[in-house]
This record gives sequence, C-alpha cells and structure tokens, in this order.
Amino acid sequence: MSRKAIFLPLVVTLIFIAMVLALVPSCAVPTLPGRIALLRIDGIIMSGASGDSMFFSAGTTSDHIMEVVNQAIDDPGIEAMVVRINSPGGSAAASQEIYDAFMRFKETDRPLIVSMADVAASGGYYVAAPADEIFANPATLTGSIGVIMQFMNYEGLYEMIGLTDETISAGEFKDIGSPTRPVTEEEREMLQGMIDQVHDQFKDAIIEGRDAITEENIEDIATGMIFNGEEAIDLGLVDRLGGLQDALDRAAEKAGLGENYTVDELGKVGLFDQLLEDMGAVQAPTGVAGELGNALNPLTAGQNPFYRMWSMILLDPRFAGDNAGIQF
Repeated sequence: MSRKAIFLPLVVTLIFIAMVLALVPSCAVPTLPGRIALLRIDGIIMSGASGDSMFFSAGTTSDHIMEVVNQAIDDPGIEAMVVRINSPGGSAAASQEIYDAFMRFKETDRPLIVSMADVAASGGYYVAAPADEIFANPATLTGSIGVIMQFMNYEGLYEMIGLTDETISAGEFKDIGSPTRPVTEEEREMLQGMIDQVHDQFKDAIIEGRDAITEENIEDIATGMIFNGEEAIDLGLVDRLGGLQDALDRAAEKAGLGENYTVDELGKVGLFDQLLEDMGAVQAPTGVAGELGNALNPLTAGQNPFYRMWSMILLDPRFAGDNAGIQF
C-alpha cells in the first residue's frame, strides 16, 4: 500500500475531528436555571408529625416543615427559599421549632424570603421573623404579637343539668384548668407568669430575626394588635409591599439568578385535598399544607360552609387535644 493511500484517510480523519471539536461549544448542554424552593405554610400551625398521605394532607405541622427545610438545606441545587405564609398562628412550641428550622437555613448563606398572603399573624408572624426580607400585600393582616391560653368552665352547666365531677389527683396543681371549677388566684398568677415568659420569648425571637425591631420599640408593637401591610412596613415588621411573584423575583435577585430560575415547590398535597377544592370545601389553591388549611382559617368563615364544624373541632384550643396549651 502506498504512503498516499495511508496518509489521505488520516488527514480526512483529523479534519473531521477538528470540525467536531470546533462545534462542541455551540452544541454544549445549556446551563440549567437555578432553583428556588417554595414552601407554603397554610392554616393552623400544629405540633407533631404530619398525617400526610397520598389522599390527604393534614396541614401545617412542625415536624413536616422541619423535614422539608432540612431537605432544602441538604440540596445544593436550591439557591434560595421563598416561604408563602397564610396562617393565623397556632401552637407556640410548633412555631418555635419552625423558626429554628428557618434559622438553620439562613446559616447556609442562601436567601430566605417570606411572602405573606391574607394573614400571617401571631405564630404566622413568628415563623416569618427569620427571613432576610418580608413581603406583604397592603391588605395582609399581620402582627398579633401576643400569647394566649384558654380554659372553659362548665361548672354552671353541670349544675343546671345535674352533673357532678369527681377528680382524684396527687399534686396541688395537677387539675389546674379543670372545666368544673374556677381557676384560683394562685393558679392564675402562676399561669400569667408563664404566659408573660413565653411572650418575652416571642419578642426576643423578633428582635433576633428583624434588624428593624429593637428592644426599644418592640414593646410598642407587641401588644397583640394586628396591622395591615402598609402599617406593618411603617413599624418595621415588613420590608416591602408585593405578592408572591415579587418575593420570588427578589429571591432570584439576591441569589444572583436574574430571570433564569425555576420554582421547586416543596412538600406534597394529597388527592383528597384536590377533591375538597373541587367541591368548594376549601378556598383557592394553596399547596404543601393542603387546601383544607383554608377551611380552618377563621377569616374565611363567611365564605366557607364547613367553617363552623372545623372551627369547633380544630380551631378552639379547648378541643385541640395535643395542640391545646400555649398558643401564638
């Protein structure tokens, strides 16, 4: 075989390889857009594990939110998080656990932005406090920085229908809050001291999470009063007026993503929630905590025919079982 017969195919091959290499940059896989995690907190904030299943989501429980936030912390592809809050509060302890989870996310140096919907009050504001920035709509209700514990006294009713209560206990205060007798002055003083201490914890958490709130001005706003979005900005409780899209865009900006980002909604929604929505038992779509959350919202009582049933069973802390106790 001649040298020409060998050399020509080799030259052709080298030219082909050179052409392929020249085309590689223009054919390279484009860079994937950055991911922003979207986490929804809807309805009453409760302690304990989530009862979510493929058919039904139980609502906003601290264990479920902490699990989702921990997953976001461990996911390097998530470059920011937006928390959409539509909650009037709930369990004080559960709110504190969710607050701590958001503080851990902030330690990763990724932006944490909160978007407030109809209401983000009491515990709903508590869990928002760690955010780098808080967005609210002008008509959003927020604030309600206070603590409450309630007991019901059935003593008069028992006398009317002829029922008596026999309680056997060991320990002077074991039956504190009994519905069959009034709270004593000593018990009231003890409980008031406990509530005041938790109120101080609430104020300290806001001071820690919000640069605009200090020890000097916290007392003026931590009275249990509610504020609309515009008032909340003037008080330093909220940073900007805007909706969910504004919060997402701001998170992308702070993460350096520009307009090139995708939204990854964390958590899951059961099929039963979708059925309830289609039946009109719940309000507009909400997401991770389930559409039933709106059915539990006292602010939608006039719109929701299921409100009275749900509020009697789940909203009133005296009927809340494991969720009874100190409430934000």
